[in-house]
Amino acid sequence: MLTFLNRIFVGPFYARNAGTFLVIILLAFGFLSAREHKALITACLGSWFLMVLVFILWGLYLVKVSSFVRQELAAPEHLFLQYLWLVPTPSRYALWLALQIGLLAPVIAYGGWMVQLATVYEKWDSLTAIVAYLLCLIGVGAYLNDYRLRHPGPDVLRLPHLRIKLAYELFFPVYWLRHEPLSLVLTKAFSCLLLAGVCRLYPTDDYDQRLLLIGLLLAILGHAQVGGQVSTFEKKYLLLLPNLPFSWWQRLVRYAFTYGLIWLPELLILGRNYPAEIQPDYVIWLWLTGWGWLLFLHSLAYGYDILPERWLSGIFGGFIGGLLLIMFGVPIGAWLAIGWLGAVWVWYRFSVTKVVTQGNASLP
Repeated sequence: MLTFLNRIFVGPFYARNAGTFLVIILLAFGFLSAREHKALITACLGSWFLMVLVFILWGLYLVKVSSFVRQELAAPEHLFLQYLWLVPTPSRYALWLALQIGLLAPVIAYGGWMVQLATVYEKWDSLTAIVAYLLCLIGVGAYLNDYRLRHPGPDVLRLPHLRIKLAYELFFPVYWLRHEPLSLVLTKAFSCLLLAGVCRLYPTDDYDQRLLLIGLLLAILGHAQVGGQVSTFEKKYLLLLPNLPFSWWQRLVRYAFTYGLIWLPELLILGRNYPAEIQPDYVIWLWLTGWGWLLFLHSLAYGYDILPERWLSGIFGGFIGGLLLIMFGVPIGAWLAIGWLGAVWVWYRFSVTKVVTQGNASLP
């Protein structure tokens, strides 16, 4: 039973948030050395203010995990999981606890490192607080999951809201904001903070334009899961969309506007923080390149049932390949052309293949 639940919850959770986890790993272990990490943890162990900030971040991660489990329990294809409440309560809670440990594995691993350093420096009060908080996160998460299982449609207070007619291009951004706000906040926060941080590095040393390209690459990979989220959203709520009389380029233009809206905060960040050594027109080219590559990633992910392991491997492979090409001096114009032309080519090929497949299926 636990293996079955892991395939429903744990694997898809990490696959859906692969881009965000990649950015976190690269920020945590790519730019900071082990000595700097230990210094940061030591500072947290000696300051309750910093420790509370760490606990708040862990709490936000728990909210994200619980929101994901709630959505999966409510998904039509997972309604059979409602029969889990027939399992005896001790066994059911044991399953939820084991599942929660798997979902909170990154937090538990980092907390374990903090506990190890707290033991070395004999910070017993901090050690006790960390262990107690981790146990609390696991227990509260398991309780919330079980509560949602036993109350699939709880009564909620609904505040009055305005009804505004939305353009199609706004459907997914509005859905993302209303139903998956934590995913939106984390994705955009990591992307924007990463670009702002890269821009702030220029006054500290002598860097060229390749550093901005590396930051752009990481910001794009932080959005790698968005294409899959758009595809899942349309399969669930826009079932008639494939049958509407739109040509392939009309559909592509609509997706381009959607991703342009999603990518707009990065333009504001780059425009506000770009270093004096970089020309303003280069910032525009940089933002247009990121826009095109977001559309390219969407074209690669849309309509395909890609195994999470292969998609994650592709993200890591893309990062390594992109980093090597940036180091060898591939200019921004080449990246801009590859992103936009690649998106057009992949989308056109997907549309033509789909039409041919449907035509063959209609033949007697």
